[in-house]
Amino acid sequence: MSSRAKTKSIKKRVLRRLMLTVGPFLGWAITYFIGRTSRWKIINAEKQLAMFHRGDPYIVAFWHSRTLLLPFVFMIEGGKNVIAMVSSSDDGVFTSRILRHFGIRCAPGSSTRGGKQALAEMLKSHKREHTALAITPDGPRGPAEVCKPGAILLSRETGLPIFVLTFHAKKVTRFKSWDRFVLVWPFNEIYVTCGEAIVAPPDANEAQMESCRQTLENEMRRLTRFTEDLAEGKDVGAYSYFWSRVSWLTNKTVWTKADGSPFSEKEMLRKYYPRDFEDQPVPPQSSPGD
Repeated sequence: MSSRAKTKSIKKRVLRRLMLTVGPFLGWAITYFIGRTSRWKIINAEKQLAMFHRGDPYIVAFWHSRTLLLPFVFMIEGGKNVIAMVSSSDDGVFTSRILRHFGIRCAPGSSTRGGKQALAEMLKSHKREHTALAITPDGPRGPAEVCKPGAILLSRETGLPIFVLTFHAKKVTRFKSWDRFVLVWPFNEIYVTCGEAIVAPPDANEAQMESCRQTLENEMRRLTRFTEDLAEGKDVGAYSYFWSRVSWLTNKTVWTKADGSPFSEKEMLRKYYPRDFEDQPVPPQSSPGD
């Protein structure tokens, strides 16, 4: 090997080391800054978030193009115990180290390499710790917005519901990558929505599995278009929503209803899981004149 080739090889190894050591922290810091400086409009998802905050396990599916801000969404909206499938490539290692800064564990593998081992690790984690499972059905190399069967397999084996999670924002840049990756700018208004549960039967045959896969893919595409239309100011019909942000003072999530009044996690849980509060006294309601 010539001296020039050796120098080039050394530079390549140094750059790779820097990317995998310093890069993930910078990625976490950028994601965190975008999330903290933005307002989050949570749409048609109160019931699902109540389940997330209750600590129930679930499977969440999201497109590869939306991976930038999903760790922040998990952090502020109930993803307290999550393991995610991440590619074992350099890009996957980079992503996994960012996720660790958000407290999210990773199972290395993908549809092209190590997928069976990653699914087995996720199943083991769920059985041992009732972990929630996160997966990008079109990752790591596409085709874009085409679901592979991983999420459906996890649902069949665990009985867990699959929830589609997606977002879009007013100020974004779309990369010219295979997935048209969405870069969200800081000081933004971000629209987040979550679909209804999709469950694969425990005895599902091949045809039923394909039907579930197609249902998941259609729902992911529908919700993606919904948030994009909303961000672009198009008429999407009636919907329910509340605002979410993270307080700079307390570092806690602050929720505000559409009418501007605040509400808490406990109020939301009491609304959807009243039996959890049967032995607890109901707090007195203040009158408008108080």
